[in-house]
Amino acid sequence: MITRRDALRVIAGGAVSLSAGFISPSNAAAEREPGILDKPEELLTAFMRLSGSLDDRLIIWWMEGLRYGVVDARAKLLFGMQVGMFHRFFRQADGSYKLAMFELTYYTDLATGELLEEFENPYTGETNRVAHVRLGPEVRHQTVNGLANPDNPMVHDYNSKLGPALIRGDDIWIPTDVEARIVFPKPTAPEIILNLYTTVHGRLSDALNSELVSAPATLAFQNILKWEPFMRMGDHAGHLMSRAAGRKLESVDDLPGYYLDMAERKHAKFIADPIATLEPLTRKL
Repeated sequence: MITRRDALRVIAGGAVSLSAGFISPSNAAAEREPGILDKPEELLTAFMRLSGSLDDRLIIWWMEGLRYGVVDARAKLLFGMQVGMFHRFFRQADGSYKLAMFELTYYTDLATGELLEEFENPYTGETNRVAHVRLGPEVRHQTVNGLANPDNPMVHDYNSKLGPALIRGDDIWIPTDVEARIVFPKPTAPEIILNLYTTVHGRLSDALNSELVSAPATLAFQNILKWEPFMRMGDHAGHLMSRAAGRKLESVDDLPGYYLDMAERKHAKFIADPIATLEPLTRKL
């Protein structure tokens, strides 16, 4: 069975996890102050300083969110999300960045916040065994234009974009997105459509500060995707959407205890030492 994880691996293996809906490209362009981050390489450096790091320290994107089912334009809240994305960044000779990363995302019960093991599907009336997300480790390539095209024959209609920035006083928001259609060679495999949007927010003074290699930042994330395979929706009309928010961290110790409990339960080896988990890839970068 082709899963969402397989589709994301196709995208990222040659290229995560994110623009927010309230920032449109036209509005963002209108709000930028002339002369600030007009050059693509300057925007990339500001983005890396906020979203990641200019050196190879561990950077964690932690977010908490919700997932909805959407049928006939009506959204139904289904379950919670606890997202952890673990990165190390390496500057390339052309000024772009390659990053080694992995993701551990867990779905949670809306009432208790506990790890969701079984899901009472309101659309089918069935009880589904929940599949949580482990993506990677893998390498991605961040350029001035967004995440690089993975150059994979299964990837169609690929589009990724970085910016433009929205600047208001000392606040800066930088959106990035990935959109693609994945067509697998197996005739019976379903086509996968990905729409991932993230906005990084921080202080403009930090983003432009040449003395900082990593600056504090918050994150907002949205996506649109087809039904999760574990939901066993068949031909049921509709799709899923998610929204989440969080912040950048630089230590596993800064993650919430409830997230760590879930990660230790499901992926103890990964969460015990993320740097060691990424090392086989980082040695090549």
